[in-house]
Amino acid sequence: MISRRTFWAMFFVIGVAVAGSALSGMPTSTLGEIFFLGKDFSGEVVNSVGIPVVGAKVHLVPASAINMAPITASEIYYPPYRAESYDEPLEDAIRVKGTEFPNAITDTEGKFIIPEVPDGKFFVHVTPAERDAEHLPGGDRSRIAYEAESLRGTSVTIKVSSRPPIDAIYVGSSTCLSCHPKLETLKQTGHKLSLTVPGAPGRLQDHSKYPDYFKSLPKFKETDRYTDGTRLELGDYDPARGSDKFKIREFSDTRLPIDTVYFDVYLWKSRGDGKYYITIANRLNPGDPDSPAHMEVKLLYGGAVHRQRFIVSVPPNLGERKGWYVVLHFNPDGSDERLNRERRVWEDFYLSQFWDPGRDGIYGTADDVIKAPPVNSQTFQTMCAACHVTGWERYMDPATGQYLVRGVNDPGGELNIDDDPEMDEINIGCEKCHGPGSKHTGSPGRYIVNPKLLSSERSSVICGRCHDRRQGHGGEIDGIQPINEKGEFIRPGESRNTMLTDYSDPEKKGPQPNVDMWPDDINSKKPNQQYSDFIKSKLYRNDRLLVACTDCHNTHGGTPYRRLLNNDPDDSSSPLCQKCHAIDIIPHMENRFGAKMKGQLTRCIDCHMPGTAIDMQGGSYGGFIKIPPYNSSAEEDRNVYWEGHINSHTFKVPFKNNVGVVGIEPGKAMFIPYVNKCGGCHFVYKLPYK
Repeated sequence: MISRRTFWAMFFVIGVAVAGSALSGMPTSTLGEIFFLGKDFSGEVVNSVGIPVVGAKVHLVPASAINMAPITASEIYYPPYRAESYDEPLEDAIRVKGTEFPNAITDTEGKFIIPEVPDGKFFVHVTPAERDAEHLPGGDRSRIAYEAESLRGTSVTIKVSSRPPIDAIYVGSSTCLSCHPKLETLKQTGHKLSLTVPGAPGRLQDHSKYPDYFKSLPKFKETDRYTDGTRLELGDYDPARGSDKFKIREFSDTRLPIDTVYFDVYLWKSRGDGKYYITIANRLNPGDPDSPAHMEVKLLYGGAVHRQRFIVSVPPNLGERKGWYVVLHFNPDGSDERLNRERRVWEDFYLSQFWDPGRDGIYGTADDVIKAPPVNSQTFQTMCAACHVTGWERYMDPATGQYLVRGVNDPGGELNIDDDPEMDEINIGCEKCHGPGSKHTGSPGRYIVNPKLLSSERSSVICGRCHDRRQGHGGEIDGIQPINEKGEFIRPGESRNTMLTDYSDPEKKGPQPNVDMWPDDINSKKPNQQYSDFIKSKLYRNDRLLVACTDCHNTHGGTPYRRLLNNDPDDSSSPLCQKCHAIDIIPHMENRFGAKMKGQLTRCIDCHMPGTAIDMQGGSYGGFIKIPPYNSSAEEDRNVYWEGHINSHTFKVPFKNNVGVVGIEPGKAMFIPYVNKCGGCHFVYKLPYK
């Protein structure tokens, strides 16, 4: 049986011969070669299991059509949101000029022919038919710009991703791993370890790669009396500060002066029930009827990457609350030798929501009392869980008026978070990135999102949903989570445009200037903004190779390198960078900067991915002007530049003349390692600076 293309080619040849045209003297084989060696590009579009995709439009997007104008933070986050017209390289190009691009629509067998490929370079992009609810845009040939000559006269198979039907439900990672046992490395990832019950990891969690994860727990001393636990002192309320309105120190640590201590916090593990508690005891007002207040630590948050917080339930004596709250910040990289309150071991994190100045309205008097926190704002369930819980679904508790959440039932889950008796998967599992799997389990390979078959821009949105500090609908009760007006979390495979249009609050789309961004309007100051940095980079928008997050990171784990990187970031010859750039780093440095290093490792990431952002503050020493006296916080800020622990994803080299550094007190300057001529590589370590 011959294909339709061959049939029409034969028909053409025979027709010409019969007509006795001027070419009739030429052999029919030559006529066939003239036809087959033409400028057409053909093939078929199928899904991941080989089923034809009907009615899809195949575009050849000219590489020259990619808008590579620079993007700043202001153009992303603030009106008139200029970047939205070109922050999706392929789909925006198609939207603006797609009718001018070579294109074809697939037939009932998923086949297409683009009759002529003009000169140039092209990305091959597939857009499913408008009524095609199963397939997603992009395809496995959408990320590389092909020379016209390599397309002409060729026939290819393009695979596109399927996605779950709207009625698919979540089944849990235990079910997924029963068919994909090689991906059990997922259990070792930071995504899967983000939330852990203290002292009781779930069956889907393996902390072996993060031995310091539980570094804070020895502070919770096992005892029958809370007063035998580790004692912290808090005081000096400052309403101008954000999440850390109180100074905090371990008991009687006079290195951090506190004028008035309001209350004590005790960290302890009950010998009776084996649970971990954080207890607040009012020191100013011994007659406070709600003192002490014992808060059970339900979850540890973080610990795999540089900091940890404690999520607690509300004590019954403060009124009925079923939501959980984050109250303390533990910095494993911190040191109590440091005087800047944000760079020590302990930091207040919204403990002020449990404190009330009393009838006189003045903080720091004998009227101060422990109070119940707000009903909804600042709870883990409303502010955080949408990004962290697989199968997230919000509902309201009728008794308290609190918004609570459900997670997918999973026997390997970490704890029971909702209103049924089953264990729930409260971390980022398979279906968070691939979509609910109930239909996929009955049709292996189908009805699930495969990021490798998406365009790079759609693949990156999967990560960007939670790595963008995107403010969803709902204001104070939605936190930085992409949630629509119906209270639904955005599913994987959607476009950035859909996220911005339907899942972002139009009045508050994202990070705030000078709070979440550095003054250069490019680099992020806070965590979870890697995606918004990445779309400013040339890796994301270029005319050669469109990069997605998963080109560098293996989100399933199974890699020995930090941050789930596919290759060694400490080797500048590794494929991490060299698979695309093929640059000899020493001549590159000599050419760009007139300098090189000898006898010391010089890595690509040292210049192109400095630590510009950090969670809260903390960080490590990036350079000293001079050694400040250890007992002066002001001198420390005047003389110490810091380096953040969250790497920049703009891949732009930030020099010392950056507006976030020039003329700014070092302790408040942008976190970069080249703040002076030598500050990137030459550090000063002298006790008590650790």
